[in-house]
Amino acid sequence: MVSKHLVQYIVGRVITYVVTLFTAFTIIFLLLKAIPTSIVELIVESMRATGTVYDPRALIELREALYEIFGLRGSLLEQYTTFLRRFLSMDFGPSMISFPTPARELVLRFLPWTIGLLTFTTILSWVIGNILGALASLFRKSSASKILRGVALTVYPIPYYILALILIFLLCYVIPVFPIGGGAPTAPFLSLEFWRQVVHRSFLPAISIIIPSMFGWWFLSSSTLTLNTLSEDYYVYGELRGLPKSYLFKKYVLRNILLPQTTALALALGGIFGGALLTEAVFAYPGLGLLLYRSVGSGDYGVALSILSLSIIGISTATLIIDLAYPLIDPRVRYR
Repeated sequence: MVSKHLVQYIVGRVITYVVTLFTAFTIIFLLLKAIPTSIVELIVESMRATGTVYDPRALIELREALYEIFGLRGSLLEQYTTFLRRFLSMDFGPSMISFPTPARELVLRFLPWTIGLLTFTTILSWVIGNILGALASLFRKSSASKILRGVALTVYPIPYYILALILIFLLCYVIPVFPIGGGAPTAPFLSLEFWRQVVHRSFLPAISIIIPSMFGWWFLSSSTLTLNTLSEDYYVYGELRGLPKSYLFKKYVLRNILLPQTTALALALGGIFGGALLTEAVFAYPGLGLLLYRSVGSGDYGVALSILSLSIIGISTATLIIDLAYPLIDPRVRYR
């Protein structure tokens, strides 16, 4: 029989999830309405200035069509309702930089590249960073631990896009092992050459994300959590009993530090739908970050809003999942 507390807990979290989504969408809607210039008028004026459309009647028809596409017809409430519907379905009409391709189709075309890159780099840096951080604190008097801490404190303040530029200079100019520009593979889909090109073009972007993430937040937070665990009475008692270091590490240290780190990992994975904007722009990697950079620079609001909606839904969903799953992985938490 399902517990009453469990039902109340799930219903409460789902309501919070829905309220979060609508709050985020409402803020975006109000920000768009607060822009002093009209999106439609900017597009029309741009086409008029470049000579794309000459006929005044065609300009009027274009303006009416754009108002319909962006859901700017009717009262403020009708516009808000249309905006919410389109936000949830990511249906913001055609892309302006790839007209007449729908913005949603363009986003879905770039999405697998971002998911592949950021899922792999996030999980790998999380695993290695947590293990190294825990070991560095467990054997904090060793030379290897001091070296790792020194590397972490050096790498952590460096912005990841600076590391990306250094990698491009070293491995694309000085030692031309990797291509300067990215782009999608040209080989037939799913062929051996296709996967070789994927790995070859994704290696530098992946390294530029893994190194600062691994020796940054994951290493330092894991090291701090481990130090806190080492001072706990149950760990000191385990040492006094003469338990092996390997047993203490697996049963006492890892099991305690992974609880909060799992929460952080879930939120990080939820945030991958926004793309790694600067990394993808620097390496010309065909992901959502590069698409967002190009869409904002060219005023392609449909694509930008589609990526933004995907990012909001991803982070909110990840938060909901971890809220529902946390009592299952932490025995100290109950469905209350």
